[in-house]
Amino acid sequence: MTIDTANPLIVYGLALEKNQDINVGPYAWKTEVDLGYVATLGIPYKLVGRTYDEIRGSFEGETGNPKVTVPTIVTDEGYITDSWVIAEWLESKYGKPERSLFGGSEEGKAFARFINLWADNDLGDQVKILFAPWLYQAQDPVSAGWFRKTKLGDSQEAVDGLVKASKDPQWVDNQSAVVRDKLQTLEKQLALNKEAGRGPFIAGTEYPTHADAAVFGWYAASAAVRPYDLVEKIWNHESLPLVSGWVKDVSRVSGVKVTYPY
Repeated sequence: MTIDTANPLIVYGLALEKNQDINVGPYAWKTEVDLGYVATLGIPYKLVGRTYDEIRGSFEGETGNPKVTVPTIVTDEGYITDSWVIAEWLESKYGKPERSLFGGSEEGKAFARFINLWADNDLGDQVKILFAPWLYQAQDPVSAGWFRKTKLGDSQEAVDGLVKASKDPQWVDNQSAVVRDKLQTLEKQLALNKEAGRGPFIAGTEYPTHADAAVFGWYAASAAVRPYDLVEKIWNHESLPLVSGWVKDVSRVSGVKVTYPY
């Protein structure tokens, strides 16, 4: 395989306003962690932001896909959408036995799939309760309308109630505790790996796999929320010392730095 180092892979993420090349959504952060490995091969990537309004408008036309979401990457084979599908494509192109997004086996892929489902449902559903009211308010009005319609049940009354609750520090603390409780599953998995002398990542590897990317995406989404510091309330909490260290390890090895320009 010839590696093209001249042309970066383009990855589309969720922006808050037009002409803003950032990503605040959990799913494109998953892809950024996976692309962190590809970058070690000398293949750079470039993040391009799209608002909800743009995704459901011009981006549908650009990609020819009325169901397009982010992340989407642009390849010589066309547009590829969905973080799991993107991970499979990256693995088929760049995966090696010694450095695989799925641990180098079908069992490893099944494990990554399970962790991805757990992250998006059991963990992610609780993070969303904190993330959604912030994102609704942070976007432009048209994008906020799309977000309400497609992700929040299209009930303005329910959204207003969630926004009101999110302004109560005690409510935020209580919901943060719920998320920490979900993360105890990860804390225990990391503890088992450590006791067995395995690597510091979720699958016991010495490098991040897609299992790590799947969970890290929700860390990055937590970090986007303002005005509360959900990283400290949740991911760096004293009850989750191994999770806190794992976040740092994923960032260090993948080269992915979670920062926002606000």
